This record gives sequence, C-alpha cells and structure tokens, in this order.
Amino acid sequence: MFFSERIIKSTIMNALALLLVFLATPAMGEEETAGNSLFTSLERRLVQDGFDACLVECIFRNTQLTFDARGAGLYFVHNESVLDYESFANATSIYMARRYMKKHSDLFDRVEQTYGVDKTMIAAIILVETGLGTFVGKRPVVGTLASMAAMSDPVVREVVWESLDESRRLPREEFVKKTDKKSEWAYRELTAFLRYVDHEKIDPFSMKGSYAGAMGIPQFMPSNILHLAEDGNGDGVIDMFDHADAIFSVANYLRLHGWRDGLDDQQTQDVLYTYNHSNPYVTILMRISRLLKGENG
Repeated sequence: MFFSERIIKSTIMNALALLLVFLATPAMGEEETAGNSLFTSLERRLVQDGFDACLVECIFRNTQLTFDARGAGLYFVHNESVLDYESFANATSIYMARRYMKKHSDLFDRVEQTYGVDKTMIAAIILVETGLGTFVGKRPVVGTLASMAAMSDPVVREVVWESLDESRRLPREEFVKKTDKKSEWAYRELTAFLRYVDHEKIDPFSMKGSYAGAMGIPQFMPSNILHLAEDGNGDGVIDMFDHADAIFSVANYLRLHGWRDGLDDQQTQDVLYTYNHSNPYVTILMRISRLLKGENG
C-alpha cells in the first residue's frame, strides 16, 4: 500500500462527509456529476498499478477534486516566447534578489561550499521561477495532474478540446498527438506526487502549484522532488515551500545535471536548459547571475 494511515483516515473522513451531503440533498443532474466521471479510467489505472483502491476512491470522490479542463487546456495555448523575462533583470528585481541572498546568506554560503554551485545562479532560478517564493501557484496539484493524466481517455480529450478557444487551438491531429504525450507524462508525475505526499505525510489537497503541477519555491515537478530534492534545514522533512530545502534542492539539481567548477558559458547554458527547456529562460538566468555579481548584465 502506497499511503500512510493518517492520509487514509483523512480521505475516508472526507468521503464520509461527502456521502452525508449526498444523502441529504436531491439527486444531482448529469452535468454536475460529469467532472468526477471523467476520472473513471484514471482511477482504474491507478488501482491496476498498485495504489490502494479505497484510497483512490476517496481521493477522486473528494469534493475538493474537480476536473480542470481549462487548466489542462493551458498546455495547448501556452506560448513560452511571450513571457516577459526581462522584467526579472530590472533594478527592483535585482535589489530584491540581493536582499534575499543576504537574508539567507548562511544557507547560500553553505550550499555553495557543499555542492560547488554558484549561489547567484540558484538565486536567479528562484527569482524567475516564483519571484523568490512569493508566487508559487494556486492550482491544486492533484487536480492539475489528474486532469491532464485523464486525457489519455478519448472522451476526456474531447472535453478539453471543446473547452479551448477555437482561435487558439492547435490543429486537431497535433492536439491529439500532444495530448497522448502529455497525458502519459502527467500520469507519471501524478503517481510521483501521490508517493511524495504519502512519504512526507502531507494532505494531497493542501499542495498548490502551477498550471503544470510544478510545486514550491523552486517549482519542482513531483518526480524531481522524489529523486533530487534535499532536506536543507535538517528537520527530516522535504518541503519545497521551505527556503532552505528549496535552495539546497536547486543546487543538488544543477550538480546532478552537470554543474561543476570551470564551466564555460555554453556548458553553463546546457545545464540550465535542463531546468527549463527555454533559451530565453536560460539567457535571463545568465544575465541575472552576472548582475548579482556586480558585473555588466
């Protein structure tokens, strides 16, 4: 069984509460129940892959879980090139990043010594990802990932297709191909998320993140949390909303993806590209790092 007793008890209590509400109210119309029915295939797959059937049912019958067609659809209209990365290199942003590094100077000094990763690059990533931890996302991670994972079902895929603005849709053939790929990716991330919250004894519905399911100050995906996240403050818990854990986790990520002393610019860019496959993203990180060092950006 993948889930702790505490989480199981919590989700069972939620399910019982939902049952009482159901018994006390008139039968709901078809349009009101459609959201949960879209997860049916996904629920079966999770059980087949070893997740406890009772726990899966409790999660997918919880009133906090809804099918997010609009959120899932963002993957098919999002355009990386229109993001205003330059705003992260203005005077105010650099000032705030320097204050952040000063506030957590002990952590940055320790992590740079331990991992050999440039602390200004860690600060640059945290600045661009979440504005130094101030914008970590508001979407329930479990709902985001479940909605995308459910798109492997053609019926669910059609629901998302119909929810998209016609003027911003991909060609249908491209949309189908992309949803096949993204739903498999989301399923892997969903299972990693469920294992993570079980291991850390976290209520799955308490975790909020981006439209893609990225979490916390460094915007790690669940699979990266499982394999790359670090307990920076030594409290025995990996918490991506804790600055120490976030700073150490970013350093560990970069180190394990090739960071080492003496990298030239191209090698540095190659490592940063693994964090976010975007050339404008990599360019702004390099610029912010130089500015934080007092160099000409």
